[in-house]
Amino acid sequence: MLCGPHPAAHMASSGVAKSAMRQTGRLAVAAVGRPGHRGILTRTQAAAAVAAPSQGSGAAFSQAPDVLTITRPDDWHLHVRDGDMMAAVLPHTAATFGRAIIMPNLQPPVTEVEQAIQYKQRIRDVLTAAAADARGNSELRQGAAAALEAFQPLMTLYLTDKTSTSQVKQALSAGVAAYKLYPAGATTNSDSGVTDVSLVTDTLKAMADEGMPLCVHGEVTDPAVDIFDREREFIDRVLDPLLQRIPDLRVIMEHITTADAVDYVRSRPNKTAASITPQHILLSRNELFKGGLRP
Repeated sequence: MLCGPHPAAHMASSGVAKSAMRQTGRLAVAAVGRPGHRGILTRTQAAAAVAAPSQGSGAAFSQAPDVLTITRPDDWHLHVRDGDMMAAVLPHTAATFGRAIIMPNLQPPVTEVEQAIQYKQRIRDVLTAAAADARGNSELRQGAAAALEAFQPLMTLYLTDKTSTSQVKQALSAGVAAYKLYPAGATTNSDSGVTDVSLVTDTLKAMADEGMPLCVHGEVTDPAVDIFDREREFIDRVLDPLLQRIPDLRVIMEHITTADAVDYVRSRPNKTAASITPQHILLSRNELFKGGLRP
């Protein structure tokens, strides 16, 4: 979900497989017929659409009494990690989404263009293997394999205190979608993050000049600030002063959780947007403190 226009939305749209099915409990989600759209059908209807392609995918829609057709979605904030974890989770994303912004906070973090290229190749390798498995499954058939292979990972780089202006230009030339700013110590694998945004002022100015978006994990790490106030304090202490100095910087506030962040994005020009992730708005304070504080 997005709040405001996403600065990465200009990237080319991905193709959509004409027939693919993914079992999801009592429903099956199928990409049928119309490029750029997905239909949500009953399991029987979706199975019929995949099992009888000779009838034409349009026929599946015309025969279905209740069909919801939506634009094929993109995932603007995705962690697929690496190794076995990537192999376990990535095919689920690729079966539904056309593109995704891939977060770079691996261990070690993805800070260099060559690392991003290698990471992207590992993603491709996992999807190629998953597509081969899908082709061997008589229920999923060719459409599911095509959907996996059509998925487009949009790579990001991890911003550090030492990221240079020349690295920004190199990243842009290599097709990197954005940089990600993690305040040092704020979240998972953020130890190499930015300790003070003043140290990367020239780098951020170069990003603004080149039109490179900055994805931001927006929270202060001051232990004196209540954890539920850290996003608001980040806006007041860090983000707003930064954008006053560099107004042309394209910023996406990631996984916002407060009305303060929504209001801030709405008050800004079109160069500022935000992502909203379900897990960050559904978990209550009680859930957060079960088993101790683990932000």
